[in-house]
Amino acid sequence: MYLSDTIQVVDFLDKYASNSLVTAVSRSRGGTLVKLYGSSEISGFFFHLKDKIIIPVKNPGAFPKEAVTRLEEGLRSNFFGKITAFSVMKEFGKVVKIETGNLDLIIPLFAGKSVVILDKSGKEIWRDKKDNGLNLLEKPMNDFPLTFENPLFWESWFVEKSDKEQGEEKRKKLEEKRNKILTSINIVKEDIKKHEENLAKFSEFAALLKANLWQFDSSEHKTSVILTDYENKEKEIKLDPGKTLLQNMERFFANIKKAKNGIENSGKRLNALSEEFEKISSIDELPEEPKSVFKQKKKQNEHIPYHEFHATDGRVFLVGKEDKDNDELTFKVALPHDIWFHAKDYHGSHVIMRMKKGEEPKQKDILTACALAILYSKAKKGRSGEVWFTARKNVTKRKGMAVGLVNFKNAKAIYITNAKLPEDLVKV
Repeated sequence: MYLSDTIQVVDFLDKYASNSLVTAVSRSRGGTLVKLYGSSEISGFFFHLKDKIIIPVKNPGAFPKEAVTRLEEGLRSNFFGKITAFSVMKEFGKVVKIETGNLDLIIPLFAGKSVVILDKSGKEIWRDKKDNGLNLLEKPMNDFPLTFENPLFWESWFVEKSDKEQGEEKRKKLEEKRNKILTSINIVKEDIKKHEENLAKFSEFAALLKANLWQFDSSEHKTSVILTDYENKEKEIKLDPGKTLLQNMERFFANIKKAKNGIENSGKRLNALSEEFEKISSIDELPEEPKSVFKQKKKQNEHIPYHEFHATDGRVFLVGKEDKDNDELTFKVALPHDIWFHAKDYHGSHVIMRMKKGEEPKQKDILTACALAILYSKAKKGRSGEVWFTARKNVTKRKGMAVGLVNFKNAKAIYITNAKLPEDLVKV
């Protein structure tokens, strides 16, 4: 993607995705997908630092989820709210700036530079990795014609390119798997050969020693004995001097059994490998690895302990689902500087309002959190009641306290009447 392509796409995003709400961030196809709510033209945008591209997305289903990296974790925690503008910082090269009411997301589309989130004063909130920051270009980048007239073509182009690369990667893995099986087959064949040699050797030793044991004191210790074999030739048989002649003979018979077991087991392994090789040689793609029953059950039983709400200015509210979820939300999810809310004298959900360290809460956000506390409690029917709130660090739980019950200090209280959620509050 040339600088001209980047500018074209970013202008398109600025026209059709400004005023959209960030609803989700996920990893896909080696890059990052940001889903948006509020645009009639697209569902989000995707950027890929290795391929140095940013593209509009109409079909998020073409971007299957992958395990998130530090980049996606950082964006989930720090970049949210309504997007107000997209632009290209051409003085630095292919650097995209995405603005919200409170934050700027800086995405350098070239190697070695970090994705950064800044507040409006330019103070750094978060960065993907350590680097020396952006440098102004000494001379403008070369001007190339646009790759596509319609910026929406980038999505199908990238998906097709990604599918092709994944296909090649799958074929490479298939070939590696075949070679690995062939190597294993050769190793097993060598093992069988060694077992057969041991079987012949120890069978001869055991038979000769057994046939001639009468000539010796079976309790003797010797380093070797010279015996006449069946072709009337003398053969020296090495012995373990730490064992008696009888024990050495028993050792030979044990080695015979071991060799026979080795031949049998290696033969079974060889048959299994040969069948696997024939099977894998008849397919063009490796099948998906079966997931363990434990992992499947874990995924099926995966439980998020809270409902999540986003305001258009980016404020995030979390509402506990059940008593045990309240404990998990308050003591495992919430941060010390977040604000905790609960309807006084009513059984109900703990509500957490996400806050930045040192940030002062706005009155409208406090009222929204109080409304959530009322509407997610037994006070919901009357839509009125008193709500306690305090910093999460002031909430504690003594050992042995019932699920959902807590102690707190330094709380303030607000009486809410006719509790109602703002129209711009979106449940994610």
